[in-house]
Amino acid sequence: MKNQKTIFAFLILAFIFFSCTKHETVKPTPVPPKPLDEIYKGDGSYAWAAVPQGDTIKSFSTSWIVPSTPPRDSTIFWWNGLDGGALQPVLQWENGNWTIANWYFNDHHYHHGKFVPVKSGTHLTGVIELVSFTADSFTYKESFVGYPDADVTFTRSTLATSLVECQEAYTNTFLAFPSDPVVRMTGINCVTIGKTQLPTLNWITGQPLAKTPTGHLAFLIASNSSSNGEVDFYIK
Repeated sequence: MKNQKTIFAFLILAFIFFSCTKHETVKPTPVPPKPLDEIYKGDGSYAWAAVPQGDTIKSFSTSWIVPSTPPRDSTIFWWNGLDGGALQPVLQWENGNWTIANWYFNDHHYHHGKFVPVKSGTHLTGVIELVSFTADSFTYKESFVGYPDADVTFTRSTLATSLVECQEAYTNTFLAFPSDPVVRMTGINCVTIGKTQLPTLNWITGQPLAKTPTGHLAFLIASNSSSNGEVDFYIK
């Protein structure tokens, strides 16, 4: 009986000791953040705006800055244009170089003027002008301000009636884009015949808005002004 009391007392003391002993808290294993989505969904982002019926576009211009050098090769374009891309002053990244060229669609084919090299950080302004016209003939000039070697003038049988701002990318990964978070198409200016100014531009997105790996909408209409508008293409 005495031995049982001794054993019982020992168990009580052991219980008190272990109950009062501070045990180290086991820390949960941190969960690593999910990797950013690297896939670029779709071949581009764009918006278009039609001028009111009866108005004729005299000139359309947009300014933007050549982004930093992409970390890998791909084919990416940024441009402003008329008629869904039929007239396009284009900045192009391809084969490890930035170039500008004026593209146009005529006689069922795409054509372009001279390719002119440019560097990252260069300020560009692409301009499209209606030079002259008759009832069934329309002559346009495409240019980049300060780069006359790239100018293109041509005549076609249709009148341009809508504006476009576009990022056109032939890659399936955001890792092929420049490190810049955004390419801003600024100073958007549309003048109609008689040098009148539209109140605003009613931009319509051409596709469901995708998101960048950081969750930002890839396309943003920052200003619908017809004299100093802005459309932004987010790539990070």
